[in-house]
Amino acid sequence: MPLRQIELDMLAPGSRLDWDVVDSAGRVLLPKGMAVADDTQARALWTRGFLREDEPVRVAAMDTAPPPSLWRQPPRASDGGSVQPKFFQPVERLSLQLEEIFSELLNGKGTGLPDRILELSRGIQVQLQRDTDALLAALELSGATRYGTLHALHSAAVCELVAASRGTAADVRRTLVAAALTRDVGFLELQDELERQSDPLSEEQQEQVRLHPLESARLLRDAGVRDPAWLLAVEQHHERLNGSGYPRGVSGDAVQENACLLGIADIYSAMTKPRAYRPAIQSPNAVHSIFQTRGSIVDEELSQSFVRVLGLFAPGLMVRLASRETAVVTRRTENLKAPEVRVVADADEKLLHIYPARDILDPAYAIVEVLPRANPFRERLNHRQLWGEGNNAARR
Repeated sequence: MPLRQIELDMLAPGSRLDWDVVDSAGRVLLPKGMAVADDTQARALWTRGFLREDEPVRVAAMDTAPPPSLWRQPPRASDGGSVQPKFFQPVERLSLQLEEIFSELLNGKGTGLPDRILELSRGIQVQLQRDTDALLAALELSGATRYGTLHALHSAAVCELVAASRGTAADVRRTLVAAALTRDVGFLELQDELERQSDPLSEEQQEQVRLHPLESARLLRDAGVRDPAWLLAVEQHHERLNGSGYPRGVSGDAVQENACLLGIADIYSAMTKPRAYRPAIQSPNAVHSIFQTRGSIVDEELSQSFVRVLGLFAPGLMVRLASRETAVVTRRTENLKAPEVRVVADADEKLLHIYPARDILDPAYAIVEVLPRANPFRERLNHRQLWGEGNNAARR
């Protein structure tokens, strides 16, 4: 179908369009009836957008209706390209791809979504193969990615690592990663609403929370996903072995193994990411909490595999040593309690230019405190010195 370039004056912020804005491949960037959010979005649509020739060129009058949620709008990159350090650019690219998929799933638009989600899953596998600890650290340190996106990417990475450690085939893992990426698509908008809400959940909201795995699966089916393993993992990721989960309260062997692993990754990732109403729970406490529920809430073998792979201290964590130095966890090791760390600030909290390694098995350099995410050194790290580029160091 012929396309023609959009004129900027067709995209007044606040106006609702009588036609779809599409990209050069015909993918919908802003669906008919949606409002243009602001000048930044208008300029991005003007840069990338086209109008199908057979659609009427009318712009609806501005109204006072609330704009659609940000999850339904295409993701917007900076006009001047990425402003993130190079270290975070893989996460930034994965985030933009995932948010575009979320937008299309929620709007019921888009073509080839199952294949695109699986291709994004493969991209996560590739990044983890390139440097597992660096990607985990980037997901830990990233401050520019929205919670729903970061939570999905992080839990997908955890699923991939644990499943790979258990010898699961790459194509089976790819389906699991796809389920991890999309399990909460039916919950994203309510999640944002609850972040801003101080009152207890209404009965309607509680029902939405309980049913969101089924809503996510419905959106995926509508988008063309037919893989029963993918859909069942999404539907069951909040089910628990003892029957205390939702939406159906199934238990024991009725809970799919992939759903069990996805549930563990979901719990861990949610606990270790900060929310509007609470700070992040530090990874040693999160791991301990999951391990305590093994055999009852979560599968014992899967939880043991999870702990062996992730260890107690996630790459990217900032820690205080017995020497009073500030260090960053750079890599996991075979010793779950003794990751590789590098000192970034001395005992007087002076930032260093060269980051020496410390052996935390030496009592003089033992980890005595995990520091909160908000600290003065977080934004000043030399990521290249900490993780190098593409150097997937062997674990001890």
